[in-house]
Amino acid sequence: MGRPHHGELSPGVDPVALQGALTWARERYERCDVCATDCKVNRHAGELGHCRLGVQGRVYKEYLHLGEERSLVPSHAIYLAGCNLRCVFCSDWGPVVHPERHGAELTPEALAQRVAKRLLEGARNVNFVGGLPDVNVLYILETLAHCPPDTHVVWNTNLWTTEEAIDRLTGVVGTWLADLKFGSDRCAKRLAGVDGYTERLHRLLPLAARSGELLVRHLLMPGHLECCTRPALEWLRQNVPEATVNLMTAYHPFALKSSRGPMSGSVEPQELKESLALFESLDFPNAMIDGEPVHGTAPGL
Repeated sequence: MGRPHHGELSPGVDPVALQGALTWARERYERCDVCATDCKVNRHAGELGHCRLGVQGRVYKEYLHLGEERSLVPSHAIYLAGCNLRCVFCSDWGPVVHPERHGAELTPEALAQRVAKRLLEGARNVNFVGGLPDVNVLYILETLAHCPPDTHVVWNTNLWTTEEAIDRLTGVVGTWLADLKFGSDRCAKRLAGVDGYTERLHRLLPLAARSGELLVRHLLMPGHLECCTRPALEWLRQNVPEATVNLMTAYHPFALKSSRGPMSGSVEPQELKESLALFESLDFPNAMIDGEPVHGTAPGL
């Protein structure tokens, strides 16, 4: 899929790809392996895996978002409960851990009506976030089946998913808005509870880049310049140079604010200065800092 010119919209959802993805997701929910957690539960029968979700999605926020990356806004953000990571610094811990207690069960038809309404209000895309879209994939696909065909889909993901999922969503997802949270497996295990993080993300990010537009976020975390930020950014520059990379500097500790250690506060000024110098030295062709283009322009959608 080629890049659109700045300011243009990428193609919408391919109806053939959408139907194929729907068939795939319905089948995989019988022994669910649509994400990297690979729980093998029958979600159609009400069995709950790590994400604690059945078939129906739960929407706990949706609005026209003006605070996303400049190339995305206005963006219709739809927050879906449930996730497959347990990041200790998560801003939405309740909907992640207890999705059944948050949001409302909108039918796919009702949610599609919201999408159409937001498009008329000026949304340039529909941005599925959460929580996590990957663990809500069937609900999202059923919603998209009722959306205008030119809807541009942003998949706002931690990318803790599979090669098959990326392949099946090719032609459906226009923009992969992916986190590369950690540059160290040790940090990923300690802070998010997962094994083999770097190998999986390094394998999947190039696939996402070939599947659609790729915009990668990396959040600066206090005390993690050498273990996470440096290796993550250097890997991105070498392996997916076509991606837009957004360095995010506004870390907030949320649940960690009463804990001890560097992650209980914001990034120290010296560490921020060194991180920004590193980012500048890598000279990403498409770079952002806190959602704003560094070199004047970033690929439009």
